[in-house]
Amino acid sequence: MNLFTPKDASTYVKNEFDHMQSQVSPFMKRSMIYSFIAFPLIAISVFNLFFVISSMSLTSDSALVIGGLALIGAIGMALFKESVHNNKSLHQTSLEYVKSRIKKSEIIPEHAIDRYLKNIENSPNRLFQTFHDFLQHEERLKNHE
Repeated sequence: MNLFTPKDASTYVKNEFDHMQSQVSPFMKRSMIYSFIAFPLIAISVFNLFFVISSMSLTSDSALVIGGLALIGAIGMALFKESVHNNKSLHQTSLEYVKSRIKKSEIIPEHAIDRYLKNIENSPNRLFQTFHDFLQHEERLKNHE
């Protein structure tokens, strides 16, 4: 499953996006696993804490239950924070890969390379679109040689 590649991309563009995805897939897998575990733990903890605190009189037994639910919630929050950290690493790795790939291009003129790098710096949320445009430009120049 390739999450980054545009649907109507050429084989050349798809291969480049596949290579990039192979670089970031470990971060993506860990992030997804942590998120899928974290959200249910947090939801269960918050729901049950609310239920326990609102319906029980506070005794030593209820303090143990509250402590256990708080621990479950804390584990969920830690996993969520690790998921956020993995997402940042995924984005940073993608950014570094795209920048290095653009800089390594021998076909694209220097002014165009500088323009693509400036586009990435100015709008990092359009990273994949800029990379796609770069690859299409490179493919056009490669085919016209």
